[in-house]
Amino acid sequence: MVAATDDSAVTWAALPDRESDRLRLLVFHLGAGVVGVVGLLVVAALVALAVGGRIGGDTGALLLVGVLLFVGGPMSLWYLRLASTHGTERELGTVLPSAGWVRRRYLPVAVVGGPLLLLPLALQPGLLLAYPLAFVAARWAVDLRYTVGRLDPATGRLRWAVGAAAVEYGRSGRLDPNERPVRTCDLTPLRRVHRRQVGDYTLFFLRYRRRGWWGRPLLLVVPSGATERVGAALKAVAEAETEADEESTDGLDRSVRVALGALGTVFLCATGVFVVFAVERLAVVAYAVATLGLFGAGMLVAALRG
Repeated sequence: MVAATDDSAVTWAALPDRESDRLRLLVFHLGAGVVGVVGLLVVAALVALAVGGRIGGDTGALLLVGVLLFVGGPMSLWYLRLASTHGTERELGTVLPSAGWVRRRYLPVAVVGGPLLLLPLALQPGLLLAYPLAFVAARWAVDLRYTVGRLDPATGRLRWAVGAAAVEYGRSGRLDPNERPVRTCDLTPLRRVHRRQVGDYTLFFLRYRRRGWWGRPLLLVVPSGATERVGAALKAVAEAETEADEESTDGLDRSVRVALGALGTVFLCATGVFVVFAVERLAVVAYAVATLGLFGAGMLVAALRG
């Protein structure tokens, strides 16, 4: 982990060894175990559906299995061929991830951990929506530990990359703002900064003025060695902002905020309908609240604060 300064700009790099990163290997193998179990269940369901349709003479079931096999077989291979022919190396890596992370000693984790993680879903199907959120949170926990960035307190310009992109740009020693994995934003609307130490990293929670948070990071993770430098730079940006005009012209357009507010209201009303008329069906209410309710609340927050 390195922190350096170039004139007034502050740079940092946290690049753990990906080959021996236990958290990364654990998360990836558990995810592979879950995907493997789900794949086996899907195959078993298709086989059972095909056998049942053949025995019962249900041509609709056989046709459904045939369409699913066609879409998931030859068509998927055709998509992969197009990606490998026309996609860049980085884009291809997202479609065909490398198996270099597979470790023999972690295979029992995948074999045992995958079914165990899916066991609560068998007991309570309403937990289905929690699995994608848990996957995203675990992936963030892994990626945020790989971070490369540069902050210029004089201009408030932040440029940073996380995850695999941080490893790539950390090796090259420069962050190209024209590359998509490199995020660039203006932190001049910054108002306050809170920090929290977690292991070898420092988490900076960024607070912006009204309608200044849109498109800007709310959390910045840096290595402990860069804490003081980055903290001082963020403080300088925030103090420069307090001397400027308090009125903000950033954020979403008024028409976009009106549309988001209307959609959010509709979603929340639909959630209320489910709660009132399906109160005896807890699973339906849970799905409505977890999908329509959360989306509606998020849209209203974006409309009011965006």
